[in-house]
Amino acid sequence: MPILSVVIATHNRSAYAVHAAKSVLSINSPLIELVMHDTSTDGKLQNEIMPLLVDARLHYRHCATRLSMTENHNLALAMASGDYVCVVGDDDTVAAEILDAVQWAIEHKVDAISPKVVANYAWPDFLSKTFGRGHSSRLYINDFSSGIAYADCGKGLRNSLQMACQGADGLPKIYHGIVRRAIMEQVKAKTGEYFHGVSPDVSGALGIAALTTSFAEIDYPLTIPGAAGNSNTGRSAMNSHRGNLEDDPHIKPYKNLVWPPLIPRFFSVETVWGQAAYETLSKLDAAQLERFNFLHLYAICLVSHPDYYKEIFNAAMVYRQQYGRNAAVTVVRVLMSAARIALAKAVRLARRAMRPSAAGGRFFIPDIPNIHAASDALKAFLSKKSTSFKGRSGNV
Repeated sequence: MPILSVVIATHNRSAYAVHAAKSVLSINSPLIELVMHDTSTDGKLQNEIMPLLVDARLHYRHCATRLSMTENHNLALAMASGDYVCVVGDDDTVAAEILDAVQWAIEHKVDAISPKVVANYAWPDFLSKTFGRGHSSRLYINDFSSGIAYADCGKGLRNSLQMACQGADGLPKIYHGIVRRAIMEQVKAKTGEYFHGVSPDVSGALGIAALTTSFAEIDYPLTIPGAAGNSNTGRSAMNSHRGNLEDDPHIKPYKNLVWPPLIPRFFSVETVWGQAAYETLSKLDAAQLERFNFLHLYAICLVSHPDYYKEIFNAAMVYRQQYGRNAAVTVVRVLMSAARIALAKAVRLARRAMRPSAAGGRFFIPDIPNIHAASDALKAFLSKKSTSFKGRSGNV
């Protein structure tokens, strides 16, 4: 039996997914398996994955039915058999030493590990509105301490709710994290599925946080997030990751979509995370929604997407009615919060302007053609530095 299942859900992205598969399978150990659930309609990945099926550690399933991202991830995770699971995107991969981290988790009876993002890769087709192709084909590697620290799930959940669940920072993660599979089975037993809403990564993090007491944060590269040109990250870099719910290709596959009136009704990173958090907590622990900072969500949406001000203030008025707040006071609080967020954003941009290159002073390895090569480059970099997870210098 494998101790780790790496899980990938994919749709019509064979140019990336096949390299992700090769990268994971290059880890020479029977203790790891790769699960891929594919809803592609172009038939490309089915053909390209065939030579890899000689490796019994690869479990590939094609589904002819068009599914939403969340449905695809739910079916993919259901195929896993490892003691621990790690979900990554089809343009991502895991580092070679991830099995050492899983062994450590088993020995120390740790339910979840959240590695910090130390290394990340931009595919050759990645474009940025500011820097064009300046990031493409680069593997960025940040400084890291190799340290391990235990974090409190309750505190992480409270902090996340105060920030309107904008991402999974400070929470145990299954997306680019490592989680005991039994925890995810508990989430499914309690709510009917592993993931809810329109963002599996945020939904998964909240589900784990609600059912565990602590997790380990590790400052060491255990996964490599990839950014492809047509990914959500790529769309964000081009400032095109937003739109009407009815028109967005990410949202269209969702059947009978539930969009809470408290969440501004348009597609963006912020609203997607908010909707996933709302749906997950509604099913898992509805009392936690009393802590959700809706005003912060409205403020950050107003700063990032002012052209959707009508949808934002419509949601704010629903909040006002549901929680018995004064309308004028609610509007003022949103505007004041938005002003603080805008000021902080201006300061960040000013500081970034002082480092005008695409890298901004970060170390990178150039001319990396795909995520498999990025994994090899990271392995060579760590070897050259004589750094390993087993030999880490950080303390628990």
